[in-house]
Amino acid sequence: MTIAWRPYFYVAVFLSLAIFVALSFSTLAKAFVGLKIQPVKVSETLNPGQSYKGSINLTNESDEDVNLTISVQDFIPLAGSETIQFVERAPGVTTVKDWIDVVGPMSFIFTKGESRRIEYSINAPETADPGGHFGAIFFKGTAKDSGEQLKIGTQIGMLVLITVPGNRIQKGHILDFSVPAFVEKPPVDFTLRFENTGTVHFEPKGEIIITNMLGQRVGEVPIEGQVVLPTGIKDLHFAWHPAFIFGKYIAKATIYDGEGDQLTSESVGFWAFQIGYVISFFVVVLLLYVLLRFIRRRLKISVSLK
Repeated sequence: MTIAWRPYFYVAVFLSLAIFVALSFSTLAKAFVGLKIQPVKVSETLNPGQSYKGSINLTNESDEDVNLTISVQDFIPLAGSETIQFVERAPGVTTVKDWIDVVGPMSFIFTKGESRRIEYSINAPETADPGGHFGAIFFKGTAKDSGEQLKIGTQIGMLVLITVPGNRIQKGHILDFSVPAFVEKPPVDFTLRFENTGTVHFEPKGEIIITNMLGQRVGEVPIEGQVVLPTGIKDLHFAWHPAFIFGKYIAKATIYDGEGDQLTSESVGFWAFQIGYVISFFVVVLLLYVLLRFIRRRLKISVSLK
């Protein structure tokens, strides 16, 4: 009697691979490491010799306990882009790395689901140079070594943006302000490309004013909440959420300096045409027309005079 063993061999191989993949996935899922911090950024103005104290809320959202380490680094903006580069110590400037003191141990076992308040201080030295100084406090979590070759980890950080008053310049301008030329339905998305030409980090603040074809003001979108580093260029995104739009619109973006004076302004036009409403309108008109034609054909009105 001949046994067809090949099909059973292929089934065995397939099952073995499936079990291997399942076990591998189970191991990876079990080693998930996740950390959460709040806030993600601190921005302060410090005079030479002045100090600032703050705290960071850190939570272990991992599936297990992790080895957590804390470190401090400087970072520098790369001119003409949104990119930053983390360095051990920033060259040619007073380094923020030496200004930051973290209270407590710089490494510890962080248990699953635990939350901690990490306190720190920033101490600007008497020799601090005027201008912007940038760094970050990093938190790195690594799954506890359980003899496995694969170790899963993650790293998050809080940006530290310090301005030292003195001979500094806070300015910039809009390189481009754009919106889709044709908008079918809300929201209307704006992109504002801003260049920081000053010597300190700058948070553009202002407004986008939208007017209709009659020159009436119909909408306003605040410009705020995003930081652009010196020599940096950044695309800022905003959205207008009107209930209904139709026709030609003009949007004007204006940014003000720290004194409230206009710093830079740009305008852009766009058309809005909500096809769904227009189609619905013509469908209703067509139905009314058909209904009236039907009524005129079926309904006869006679008038008799006695």
